[in-house]
Amino acid sequence: MITTDYQEIFNLDKAILDSIDPEINKLLLFWKSDKENLTVLTSGSTGNPKKINISKKQMIVSAENTLQYFNINENSTFLNCLPVKYIGGKIMLIRAILSKGKIVLCKPLVNPIKELDIIIDFIALTPLQLNNVLENRKNFEKIKLAIIGGGLVSENLISKIQNVTTNCFQTYGMTETISHIALRNLKNCTNKTPYKCLEDIKVRANKKNQLIINSKKLNIKNLVTNDKVKILSNEEFLFLNRTDTIINSGGLKINPEEVENKILKSLGDNNFFVDKIKNDKFGEEIILIALKKIELNLLIESIKLLKDKKIQPKKIYIVDKFIFNDNQKIDKLKSKNYAYKLKKIHTL
Repeated sequence: MITTDYQEIFNLDKAILDSIDPEINKLLLFWKSDKENLTVLTSGSTGNPKKINISKKQMIVSAENTLQYFNINENSTFLNCLPVKYIGGKIMLIRAILSKGKIVLCKPLVNPIKELDIIIDFIALTPLQLNNVLENRKNFEKIKLAIIGGGLVSENLISKIQNVTTNCFQTYGMTETISHIALRNLKNCTNKTPYKCLEDIKVRANKKNQLIINSKKLNIKNLVTNDKVKILSNEEFLFLNRTDTIINSGGLKINPEEVENKILKSLGDNNFFVDKIKNDKFGEEIILIALKKIELNLLIESIKLLKDKKIQPKKIYIVDKFIFNDNQKIDKLKSKNYAYKLKKIHTL
């Protein structure tokens, strides 16, 4: 963990920066250069990573939108614990630089605040990191504001943050939108608590209820996403599910995230995820992949508690580990392929 500021960070030795994340120095060199465009990789958590070209102007607009939304002033302290290889880590550093803030650099670990001994104004976390940092509530409450993105924030995880002093917001965004374009307050929220767009962001949906994003300042024109939403206004929406993860089993459309949340309510253990495999009869079949440390009998009981038997996973694949990408997200495709190789299957 290294503490610096928006000016000093440009003077830090490359070896020091590389000890945290070798991508930091690359970003700083780009930021000082005359180059206008930068190539960024998508996270690749559900497929192969893609290359996206973004500009400095877009990065500045994105960063300033968030700073304005939260009224973050000069001399605020930012903690960056996301890999700078991806857009979330890049924009977090740019926010700190543009706001003339103090900067705490930390390796992108699953629990980045174990040794935290100062007050932090602003941090960005993945759901996996949030789940781990909540084990050390005293340290987490040294953080005034946390934004959480890059994956599903389960109902179980949301319930854990209700009694902490840290303000927590869920983000909606992707590499193509240059970090998040909307935020959802997770305190006292329900499934009807909407995402609210940042300045200059307008949203609508097509006939398939896929979210479409527009922003003049970000130079985003009719970006059609893979996310199914309910539009409340051109600045507010409810997220329903990702269309590319929906399981079509015999014509029945199953949202894996909804199944995960229902199992979590009775199980209280999130060391699993729901996915799909091909099935000759039904087209696709719902399965569950779980870490071996999970209590199998309790997991089976929780699955059987699902009222609709059609959404009950019929096979449980047991693995000794999940495979993560370096953005601290479960690489579901690689984890699923790993589970196939192990062939440790429990059929319900």
